[in-house]
Amino acid sequence: MLGTRTLTLAFASCVALLASLAGAQSKVPEKVPNSDTMVIVTDLTPKQGKLADLLKGEIAKAAKLHRTPFVQLGATWCGPCHDLESSLSDKRMIDAFASTYIIHLDVDAWKGELETFGYSADGIPAFFAIDTTGKATGPSITGGAWAENTVENMAPPLRKFFSEHLRPS
Repeated sequence: MLGTRTLTLAFASCVALLASLAGAQSKVPEKVPNSDTMVIVTDLTPKQGKLADLLKGEIAKAAKLHRTPFVQLGATWCGPCHDLESSLSDKRMIDAFASTYIIHLDVDAWKGELETFGYSADGIPAFFAIDTTGKATGPSITGGAWAENTVENMAPPLRKFFSEHLRPS
């Protein structure tokens, strides 16, 4: 699905179902109910526009939701990326991603533009702390920070990374 996907324990399923039945793209809601029980992930694709403009828009949405934006690099062929995504409804992962707003970029779709924003990693999934224009600020974490792709292994280093780079809301 192109556009935004909001992952929650129950809310996202309803939003996605209603959006698909209405034939509309899913949107991140302005007011998020039970925001402490969800992970917000927004997919950006080149068909949506220029990366700089899209990043600025998503950073503004994150600010409205009192969340800190981070960029995630992934790919459709990436097994660890799928493992990570399928674990986002687990309470430990929700806790690890608390107060974040994840902007997901596919490395194949955006390959010509990623380095312009400082997104360079030895592996994926990779997460980057970003500034108000969407450029990487330096700190990042990749799937190499944990062993097997289980919640028990992924949640602690992700929680540490995100909590160290959260902005005051």
